Amino acid sequence: MAELRRPFLVAAFILAIVVVAIELGAGFATAFLKLGSPPGIGIPSLVLVDGVLAYTLGLMVASLVVPERVVGRVQGVVTLIVSIVVLLGSITLVFVAITLLLLMIGLLASFFGAAIYFAVFADFPRDAAALILGTLLTLKVVMAACLVLAHQRFIENKGLVVLVLLSLVLNVVIAFLHDLPPGFLTSITDAVAAIIVAIVAIVWSVLLLIGAVIAVLRAIRPPQPIGQGDEAVVSPGT
Repeated sequence: MAELRRPFLVAAFILAIVVVAIELGAGFATAFLKLGSPPGIGIPSLVLVDGVLAYTLGLMVASLVVPERVVGRVQGVVTLIVSIVVLLGSITLVFVAITLLLLMIGLLASFFGAAIYFAVFADFPRDAAALILGTLLTLKVVMAACLVLAHQRFIENKGLVVLVLLSLVLNVVIAFLHDLPPGFLTSITDAVAAIIVAIVAIVWSVLLLIGAVIAVLRAIRPPQPIGQGDEAVVSPGT
């Protein structure tokens, strides 16, 4: 069986961090790649999914330098915190995006509101958004390739594969929704994209939260007695 190629795993983690930085509009990432801050709320919403992916890869990289026993003990608690933060952030984004969407539709539906809409929301920078989304997609594809090169067994990790695929698909969905309508309606479809990403993040964070709770309960559960006939003997602690 092939051994783990550590440089490729570290490279995948670094790329995941760069992806998150671009989505958040971090200065070092946007300046280095000559990208502007992400317009709208669709692209920044991707951090709810890609942040979890970066965290997952971070745990894998940490296991290279930290004893597996230590990582196993803290992983459940940290994952619990991360899942709660992502869940709360996703729920908040849903309300914000729906409110913004209803506001824009309401403005377009009224005679005087339409003028406000065109003044505030009609000029969505589609070209800048397309450049950022294209860069993100390229980085994510390279990141996925690095994971496969690091070890082919990563393909058998269903959770990791699904998370990577979700990241790629949501990236494409946002690009599609940006290009679908006439230019002056892109702000509306951008809000729709953010809602879709937030709903996906809610589902994933709930699954992550359930797994984290189970892991924490197992970690704090006292040693179980081992039955021998009619007697029960407790395994000695370490």
